[in-house]
Amino acid sequence: MTETTNATTDAPTQPAEATANGRVRHRQGKARIRDGVPYSDPTSTLSLLPGAAIGEWLADVGDVFTGRLLDAGAGNQPYRDWYEPKVDQVVAVDAAPIEGLSALAFANRLPFRDASFDTVLSTQVWEHVDDAGAAARETFRVLRPGGHLIVTVPFFYPTHEAPYDYARFTRYGLAAVLRNAGFEVERVDAQGGPLLLGSHMGVLALSQALNALGRLLRLKRPLSLLPGLRHLLCLPQQLAIAVRYRLRGTRRGIRFGSGLVSLGYFAVARKPD
Repeated sequence: MTETTNATTDAPTQPAEATANGRVRHRQGKARIRDGVPYSDPTSTLSLLPGAAIGEWLADVGDVFTGRLLDAGAGNQPYRDWYEPKVDQVVAVDAAPIEGLSALAFANRLPFRDASFDTVLSTQVWEHVDDAGAAARETFRVLRPGGHLIVTVPFFYPTHEAPYDYARFTRYGLAAVLRNAGFEVERVDAQGGPLLLGSHMGVLALSQALNALGRLLRLKRPLSLLPGLRHLLCLPQQLAIAVRYRLRGTRRGIRFGSGLVSLGYFAVARKPD
């Protein structure tokens, strides 16, 4: 069930679109759900391993998705098909007008009453808020006592959606932001370690090299968007995801080098009763 509080207009139809308030949103396709895990769609996402880490972690903490859910910084809601059956009602907000949103709102200025939600989800949002502490406090305010925040943030990650890319978070920084807002931090996990980081950077570098070659050849479309080349880039990643997940499942906690070098960190935090 979707609640609508404000109508949105002129939803962006391009992969990256500047909106009325200056925000640029890079559209991510809906997650593909496999064995209960939401994975990135290879038709819209070239580097698949980072999204796989997020999706596998979300599935691992899926039990905390209950009641009335706020997707704060929802974008085009790539995980909605996965989380909607778990909850009673979904409210989705974003700073950019995108089709399907319930309201336009920044994560640090939420237009809702105190104690309105049982669950709040914010995936890869707080780096685009100029005051992450305010976003955490606003989330705390709109959560009901006993409610949960599920949040993912980047650490060792390239600049994106510039110039609205303000921050990166160590695991300690993320936990501190949550505790300072009043939350009890139940768990913090890493978005992979050096190997995942290296594979992501490698895919990005190869994509940039292919696109540079395409410009040199004066091609009308970026080479990385050509279906054949895209398939070649995605196939080994998809095989790695299938083998990795089947062998070990979701990695919990901070292991090996992921405490020093990771694409990002994930946390589940609870508002005390």
